[in-house]
Amino acid sequence: MGLKLEHVQKVFKTKTEETVAVKDFSLNVEKGELVTLLGPSGCGKTTTLRMIAGFEVPTSGRIILEGQDVTNMPPNKRDISMMFQSYALFPHMTVRQNIEFGLRIKRTPRDEINQKVKPLIKLVGLEGMENRRPDQISGGQQQRIALVRSLVMEPSVLLFDEPLSNLDAKLRETMRLEIRRIQKKLNITSVYVTHDQVEAMSISDRIVVMNLGQIMQIGSPKEIYSHPQNKFVADFIGKVNFIYGTIEEVLEDGYVVYSEELQQKFVGISSGKFKKGDEVIITLRPEAITYDERDKKENSLEGKTRQYVYLGTHVEYGIELKNGKILNTLLYNPSENKGPLPNEDVKLYFSKQSCWIIPKD
Repeated sequence: MGLKLEHVQKVFKTKTEETVAVKDFSLNVEKGELVTLLGPSGCGKTTTLRMIAGFEVPTSGRIILEGQDVTNMPPNKRDISMMFQSYALFPHMTVRQNIEFGLRIKRTPRDEINQKVKPLIKLVGLEGMENRRPDQISGGQQQRIALVRSLVMEPSVLLFDEPLSNLDAKLRETMRLEIRRIQKKLNITSVYVTHDQVEAMSISDRIVVMNLGQIMQIGSPKEIYSHPQNKFVADFIGKVNFIYGTIEEVLEDGYVVYSEELQQKFVGISSGKFKKGDEVIITLRPEAITYDERDKKENSLEGKTRQYVYLGTHVEYGIELKNGKILNTLLYNPSENKGPLPNEDVKLYFSKQSCWIIPKD
């Protein structure tokens, strides 16, 4: 058994107004699973995490941990550890003393403390640093201390509140892989909060995309990216092109969409159920578009290269279509794969499987 949220809602009230921070939030987190709450600032993800931790009490709904209703239980009575955005290390204590602090408060015997702390220090690569103070080690090492201090309590659920936001880009990449490695090795149920899409995609078993206090979609990173269920999710996760149209024909394995703006038909797929005449949006990822006629699929477009940005691993293009619409495309490994030059006429191709159709909001 893991963590379960049933129709959780949080309303903040003042004398003049009510603000719904989290609305009808339901989620099951399985034992050993890492689920990330992802969304823009103000979407309700941190409020949800604080309710799980016990720092906020839900206005309605239930929070169940390992089969026990903990909705109104204080934080210190819940079997939960939380790793904060600021590591909150005690500056006058050594690395080891910081890690042992929670166990000492619980009056854990010294032998048991040693048995728990030593392997975790080795697991995160802090051996030989036990007697240093936080100001004598790097930011990444401080982050490891905060992680071990949470893990050593052996909680049923480990919560992460944007723990990597204070690190530089390269260290952030290293540490997110480290967190994922340790989480999988210890098989600890985890809920992770971030607004960083790459971070969420790289560490999560499942992602909960939130906006305005509501769940927009729950799924694996691949499902969220490749098969968004609405325009918000498609636009928030990665780069995407939108083509508006109407359903012209219902096929056995997809749909024919007519785009009035492009005066053209496209063949695509969807998990939704549409009928002829329904207004829809085609979501088309930049990397799904190819310039190679040998790889020609069901759909094609013509345009001219207007934007060219070389980024080493790939080139980002902005292709102006005949109606003036700009379509974003990518070309990987530009050292070997020849792409179009600026102001060059091009023809674009993409498959039916890449032409993902969602309802028009």
